[in-house]
Amino acid sequence: MTNLFLSVFKFHPALFGGFFASSLLFGMSIDSTALKAAETECAQSPPAAIHWPTKAVTRVNEDNYALAETQVIFADYVKKIAKNTCSDGVGVFWHMKGAMDPNDRTILRPNFDTLYSALVLDLSRPATISMPGTKGRYQSALVVSEEHYMPMTITSPGAFTLTKENVGTPYALVIFRTGVNMRDPADMAKASALQDQLGVYQTKRGSYNPTNNWDMDQILAMRKKVQEVFDREGFKSEDIFGKKGELTADQHRAGVAIGWGGLPKEQAVYPFYTPTFEGPNVLTLKDVPVDGFWSITVYDKDGFVQGDAYNINSAFAKANADGAYVIHFGGEPSQSNYLGIYPGWNFVLRMYQPQKAYFDGSWQLPELLPVR
Repeated sequence: MTNLFLSVFKFHPALFGGFFASSLLFGMSIDSTALKAAETECAQSPPAAIHWPTKAVTRVNEDNYALAETQVIFADYVKKIAKNTCSDGVGVFWHMKGAMDPNDRTILRPNFDTLYSALVLDLSRPATISMPGTKGRYQSALVVSEEHYMPMTITSPGAFTLTKENVGTPYALVIFRTGVNMRDPADMAKASALQDQLGVYQTKRGSYNPTNNWDMDQILAMRKKVQEVFDREGFKSEDIFGKKGELTADQHRAGVAIGWGGLPKEQAVYPFYTPTFEGPNVLTLKDVPVDGFWSITVYDKDGFVQGDAYNINSAFAKANADGAYVIHFGGEPSQSNYLGIYPGWNFVLRMYQPQKAYFDGSWQLPELLPVR
């Protein structure tokens, strides 16, 4: 799998208006077949449609940090989309047809539960995206503004028009997630087919024109400062992603620094566990309150996976007779729901489309118990 971000982002943590007639959308989408190619290397692709300003570098501070980090990431997506679709990278789908490469060291705490598709839009002209019916399979489209707000998340089929007014900035990145059982080739094929049914219509695709040049060292320094605030304030994942006006300034910046492109709480929560005992542990999950699905991924102290047994998903986890899932961290690898551990291990419990019981406390996060 091609890396999502520039190598400079190797410390970055680990992502949707009106209606248009479907016939118009699919009948007039620009290069709708050729430009939705997934992950193909181009012998000679057009230059990426990015135009950085000629003015001097802008100093990064607390007020512009979210914009700075996001503009650099948007630009990198344009480059990656261009490379993988033989296009200029704007207004074009990039469908990632497999799981994240576990050996990749670009993104911290990656998700191994969904197939991703990405689309960068120049909203100088309205853009209409469409999503297919999925027969119950999880699929979402997260719209990320240039200031790293999430003005909308789409989880239903239909056509939806994005404008600079309803997004809030002149550009948007739309991150699509399609649920899949990564251990089932037939299911992978079905999920991939749903990616190919995503659509976009725009009269002209445009280009990406960031407002400022940014100093990467200053971005990294501000990111570290914001991460320290996150640790001190004890924010949860549900505190740091959302629409403009829903977050405090500290919460907003934390979302950028801790988990750029994370889903807002209505769509996903990401409880993080750090064991007090580094040996074998067990976690028992029962009646997890989600309308989507849940998963667990084990990471090392640097936020990367090791070995082969690092992820388990409700699509293939094995339940006991009483419906409970006992997750074994370490111990005998032949155990059901086994995940490998190593010094410094930790894990994230991802819960997609959490229900009211999670937020009102009637369902409690289970305790991680050491096996001594």
